[in-house]
Amino acid sequence: MLSSSLPTSSSSQRHIGFSLIEILVVLVIIAFATQLVVYSLDDDHEEALAKHALRLHTTINMASEFAVLNQVELGMMLEKQTLEFLVYDGENWITLEGEDMFEPIELGEAYRLTLNLDDLTWSQDNLLEQANWREILSAGDESLLEQKKRKIPQVLLLSSGEMSAFQLQLEADGFVEPIYFIDGEYVAPAKLRKEPEDE
Repeated sequence: MLSSSLPTSSSSQRHIGFSLIEILVVLVIIAFATQLVVYSLDDDHEEALAKHALRLHTTINMASEFAVLNQVELGMMLEKQTLEFLVYDGENWITLEGEDMFEPIELGEAYRLTLNLDDLTWSQDNLLEQANWREILSAGDESLLEQKKRKIPQVLLLSSGEMSAFQLQLEADGFVEPIYFIDGEYVAPAKLRKEPEDE
């Protein structure tokens, strides 16, 4: 009777440690949970990037409408990852003030904003490019130091509804894709596109 209540040596060996199947199940659960966290982070990153791209696109098109409605000449200048809107006061380009919508846009270190003005397929037919306005604006009797102090727009948003050719590229540091492009072709509105495109 005593011997029947005691576990046998073979049954005690069976319950020591984990079986291979139990280990595999745990590994699958850990891998699945890790993937969920990664997907969640990627979704948050893409959502934030999309919001910034939409904000930039909307603000640029609103600035173009503002120029037409108020019959003023506006410009954009990208410097140190900050996009600033300028207005021509008849003599100089100055910061556009008094309009909250057009406050300088600074995205922070997590994002990279690049302005491309050269080798755009649509720029050759753009009348503003043919007029070589960048050279005209920077010409004059000022010294090089005075010219550097003066704000000169890299992109024009004119009261006629025209805009000089440009492409803004927005991406997030540490992520290869997606990349957002804002393309300014001939006249407003500028176009927003994403690469790779959603299927």
